[in-house]
Amino acid sequence: MAAYRIAVGTLDGQIITEHFGRAKGFRIIEVDQETDEEKPLADIEVVHSEDCGQGHDKEMLESKIQALLDWQVTAILVARIGPGSERLVTKNGIQVLVSDGEVETAMVRVKRFFKRHHFS
Repeated sequence: MAAYRIAVGTLDGQIITEHFGRAKGFRIIEVDQETDEEKPLADIEVVHSEDCGQGHDKEMLESKIQALLDWQVTAILVARIGPGSERLVTKNGIQVLVSDGEVETAMVRVKRFFKRHHFS
């Protein structure tokens, strides 16, 4: 079965709430490429910086990215992400998708994106 995993920046599983640099948690969702069926795998807590001024702690960001790599995510879906964080994430082979609103609505767009771009 061909599938891909998305890490959604959400605290309640319903609304995309998380800015990547300040994200406290992600819901890992596996999507079957053929059926588009979603299977929530886990809600994970990640390290974050309480003091998110202009710069993020690079070590903290790398630790967060490593947690996502450990879950073998293909992409993250977050409300916002800064340019420096986005570069670090994409450098590690993770696609960055930005959206706000309901997770369910955004996942429809994510599935369309993956069908067009044939990621796996």
